[in-house]
Amino acid sequence: MLKLTPEGCHARRQRLIDSVEADVYVINDPRHIFYFTGLFITPLLLSAWGFNALLIERKSGRTTLLAQEMLGGQAREAYVDEVVLYRWYDVSVLTTPDSFGAGVAALDAQIKASGARMVGYESGWLPHGVSITNGVDLNVRLIDMRRRKDADELALIREAVRVNGAGHRAARAAIQPGVSEIEVFDAFHSAANLAFGEAVHLMGDFVSGDRARRGGGLATDRRMSAGEVMIVDAFPIVNGYRADYTATIAVTPDVTANQRRLDVALHEALAAGEAMLKPGTPARDVYAAVRARLDEHGFAEYFTHHAGHGLGLGHPESPFFVPSSDQVLLAGDVVTLEPGAYGSDFGARIEHNYLITETGCERLSQHETALIP
Repeated sequence: MLKLTPEGCHARRQRLIDSVEADVYVINDPRHIFYFTGLFITPLLLSAWGFNALLIERKSGRTTLLAQEMLGGQAREAYVDEVVLYRWYDVSVLTTPDSFGAGVAALDAQIKASGARMVGYESGWLPHGVSITNGVDLNVRLIDMRRRKDADELALIREAVRVNGAGHRAARAAIQPGVSEIEVFDAFHSAANLAFGEAVHLMGDFVSGDRARRGGGLATDRRMSAGEVMIVDAFPIVNGYRADYTATIAVTPDVTANQRRLDVALHEALAAGEAMLKPGTPARDVYAAVRARLDEHGFAEYFTHHAGHGLGLGHPESPFFVPSSDQVLLAGDVVTLEPGAYGSDFGARIEHNYLITETGCERLSQHETALIP
């Protein structure tokens, strides 16, 4: 199974140390603990739902992972110098029913023992009850760091793209009159699980008929009819990283004329946006290119969301393809483009994933996006 590498995790920790002045850095966001240590705990496991923290010393670079005792085996596989386990419940012994409180107390003790005068922390993630007199917020720096993907991150994103592709092929094959949205979701999920080799955490929009005209939602027991379309916008978490791409699929070929016109418009809009993907391009210009092509076909007023966004440990994340964005594309960004439009008798969205290279872009996703292949 692909994993983040020790070298990649160490390099990311060093970049943090080099860019933010603090004596110790306290990381509480589980995605960032993974980013710096390689410890990914799928949310499908009970052990994922607990309190963990990572402490990085600036002077020595020494890392300490603080984790709940139930996570002991996995924590010891992380790329850190020390693992400290706090006890609340280990299946056989209950110390306290308050797992979060036990973790906060353990973290507070670790910070005090470090003697740090300046602590870097993640606002929004540092829990109440931890004593910090002088601190510096790491949020903006971490957002910036995550944009340029390292080689080990790209390997995991490519794997997520591959797994997502297997699901998309299965979903397209399953869509036909009388089949329910949840059955298509199940076909997608099963194919993704088999492609990956273990259970995948699958999220996404699986909507058909009048629900497709509203753009998104969870799969239901609604059954599809001839002449309708289904939007399949899936974003599984595979080894901690995301792929996120979309197809709109005709249940039968006899869709409305507007739906066919929209399919042409979406593909032209996607191509217009793709032509803009290179380092230095303002994100708002990518949005403008996508919207302009939809406007040429009369669909711009029905385009009600972003033209795409960044992708990686989460999504949507920087950069954001919206009119108000002042961000510019960087080599190493992984992004999506997703033009869509939704009206009284039509609704569709398509989406691909891209790596921004030094000279342009590489399209990562290769799934079928035609309404009627």
